[in-house]
Amino acid sequence: MVEVIIYTDPREEPKEAARVTIEGKVIGDTPTAESIRDRMQDERDPIINNYSDGRELLRYLASSYSNGYIVAGYDSEESLRIIEDMSDEGYQRWAKESEFDTEL
Repeated sequence: MVEVIIYTDPREEPKEAARVTIEGKVIGDTPTAESIRDRMQDERDPIINNYSDGRELLRYLASSYSNGYIVAGYDSEESLRIIEDMSDEGYQRWAKESEFDTEL
């Protein structure tokens, strides 16, 4: 699976707050997970609801949900490669060949 994992309390005892898949599924029963779900469904959200592909969403989450008290990162080196390192053309090929539905 290609995911971003969001952790709280990264300096002490990291706790998983949410996982978001490249298919746009939010996993977790925390306020952070609920907030992301709500934002994805809110047509008035100025950022999240404008993303049409899971790659865009995961890039946004990995960068915007990282601060001193929360850390977001990819679940694996493979996820990092797919989201950050692949060219757009390579990603489009990967998305067509994978079993994932990356359209949001």
